[in-house]
Amino acid sequence: MDVPSRLRVLRPPRESDRRRSRGRCRREISSSSSSSLSPQSRGSNPQPPMDEEVPDDAVLSDVDGEEDSSIAVPADVSAADQRVRDILAELEQERRARKAAEDSRADLRTSINRLKAFAQDVIKKRDDALREKDDAARSAERAGVELSEALKQKEEAVRLKEEAIKHKDEALRQKEEALKQKDSSRAEIETAAQMLVTGIDKISSKVSGFKKFSAGLPRSQKYTGLPAVAYGVVKRANEIAEELSKQIEAATKTRDEAREQIEQRNYEIAIEVSQLEATISGLREETAKKGSEIELLSKIIDERDSRISEMEHEISDLRQSGDESSGKLRNLEAKVDAWRPMIIDQLKHISKLYEHINEIVCITEDRYSDQTDSSDSAFIWKEMDMDDNLRNSLEGTTLVCELAKVACEKVRLRMEERCQKVKDLEDKIADLLEEKQHIGTLLRSALSSKTNEVLQVAEKGLREAGIELKLNKNNDSHFHRKEEDEVYSLAGALENTVKASQIEIIELKHLVEALRRSTVDIFGFAGATDLDLPLAESSLLKAHLDAQAKERSQQMLKLKELEEKERIASESVEGLMMDIAVAEEEIARWKLATEQEAAAGKAVEQEFLAQLSSMRHELDDAKQGTAELEKKLKFKEETAAAAMAARDAAENSLRLADTRAARLRERVEELTRQLELLDKNDSVTRNNHRYICWPWQWLGLSSLRYQADVQDSNSNEMELSEPLL
Repeated sequence: MDVPSRLRVLRPPRESDRRRSRGRCRREISSSSSSSLSPQSRGSNPQPPMDEEVPDDAVLSDVDGEEDSSIAVPADVSAADQRVRDILAELEQERRARKAAEDSRADLRTSINRLKAFAQDVIKKRDDALREKDDAARSAERAGVELSEALKQKEEAVRLKEEAIKHKDEALRQKEEALKQKDSSRAEIETAAQMLVTGIDKISSKVSGFKKFSAGLPRSQKYTGLPAVAYGVVKRANEIAEELSKQIEAATKTRDEAREQIEQRNYEIAIEVSQLEATISGLREETAKKGSEIELLSKIIDERDSRISEMEHEISDLRQSGDESSGKLRNLEAKVDAWRPMIIDQLKHISKLYEHINEIVCITEDRYSDQTDSSDSAFIWKEMDMDDNLRNSLEGTTLVCELAKVACEKVRLRMEERCQKVKDLEDKIADLLEEKQHIGTLLRSALSSKTNEVLQVAEKGLREAGIELKLNKNNDSHFHRKEEDEVYSLAGALENTVKASQIEIIELKHLVEALRRSTVDIFGFAGATDLDLPLAESSLLKAHLDAQAKERSQQMLKLKELEEKERIASESVEGLMMDIAVAEEEIARWKLATEQEAAAGKAVEQEFLAQLSSMRHELDDAKQGTAELEKKLKFKEETAAAAMAARDAAENSLRLADTRAARLRERVEELTRQLELLDKNDSVTRNNHRYICWPWQWLGLSSLRYQADVQDSNSNEMELSEPLL
């Protein structure tokens, strides 16, 4: 900073000095002519008074004063000739001095031109440095604006993060509610499965008289849970139905066989009755046969009584089975009544699930839907129609599945938008960091290169001007000491240095001119000695040096103040850099937090999708179970109706069998009376064969009559055998 204070610029001889030397020569010529006229004044050198005005032409330069002091005044007679020769010699000396002054003037002019070129280069570089400083300030302002925008975006991202946390809490709450609903539905499914298992076990225990089934329900490799239980129940019901159908077929077969046997026995009874009638007609010869036949008839009657008792037992069994089927029907009706509240609860839970998923869709779209009234109509319980209720349940589950698909799509779109925003923020932050680093490197490189060039040019110009000054040491040390600071303080210091050097150059020029003028004013008289001028000039130079020392001390104080300002500016820049580093760390933490939040959101979304799929499968399974239960209920209703019809038919057949048994008893009693009458008449008409017309007996008229009686008895026996069917 103190380089311009050391510069010393030599002023070239001016045109006014040359005019002064010419005027002095004229005055000497005139004085010599006057001295030739008045010899009294030869030995003296007249001095002009100090208070008179001395024209510019009469002022002598320092060189002229020194040369004139060495000239001696002649004292001989030929003084005029000597004066002329002296004047000619003095003119010759003046020419040589003028030539030397012109040479020195040319040298000084070249040095001044070089100094001007150096000053122009310095000014140009100062303007470049100012332009770069303005560009750096504008870039810093842009960086500040972008940093404020980044902070705003950060606040927006924090707000989005809070909203995502709220959505996450809402999803967790919905998840807990779904888990509760799932547990309740699972408990209901378990109770339904237990009821199905106990019901089918009771049914199988009631049917165990026909066939013993294995313990437990049949297993299925295709279904699990409630569908597997329903599959086992349906399979066991099918087995029971098949066994009942087999028993019915066996009963019909035994009935047909009994009918055939009864018909055969009726034919045999008809034959036996015909034989009895033949024996009655034969009377005596067939008495033994009639006794045997009576015993046989008694046996047959006993067998018929036993068969009738067996039939009554079977009828009682049929009545018992009818009662059991009616009890089963009542149990089925009770089960249907028990399942009705379960289906109502299922419809309620499905409607709640639809409302919650609809709320999720509304939250993702930032709106509120009013479609609950239209959707609630699909979940209304109808007291009178079970099919409509099941159909409403199916429609509700379909609506829930469709709404779950829409909710999944909305959540996926929202997560994709959030990931895209995070990615855009990361790209913008990376671009800002790269731009900052690039600006810093460009400013440092430009400042270092231009500072070195400026110092080299300044040192070269000073060296050409005759001043040996090393500008690289202080400036290099200063540059290396402040290299790590920001470029703004260095550019300002360089600008201040260039301005101070220009001001000092201008002040030195004015000071040299003032010194020249003061020396001419002080030593302008012709009789001055050679020692007076250097002493006066040295005193003036000393005073000027003292003033320059004071100015230098003031400049050093200013330099210290500038260094303190630079230190404060560097500290402020370091603080800004630390703030930027803290902001970068905060952005990195925010980025990491957003990535973690996005990963957590994806995990929650996947878990929610898995739960939706599991709930969908469970709904499908429940739907299949309800369909199978509906089929089973229809089958049981049909079987109950068939059992009731069979019970009515059995009661009718029992009544018909009672009537036919009464008729059969009456017929047997009539036959016994006829046998008793025949026995009585046999004793009376044993020896009355003479009254019989033998041709009619030989012609077989009695046998023909007997056959007609047999046919009548056969028809009666057929009528009596019908109740046994």
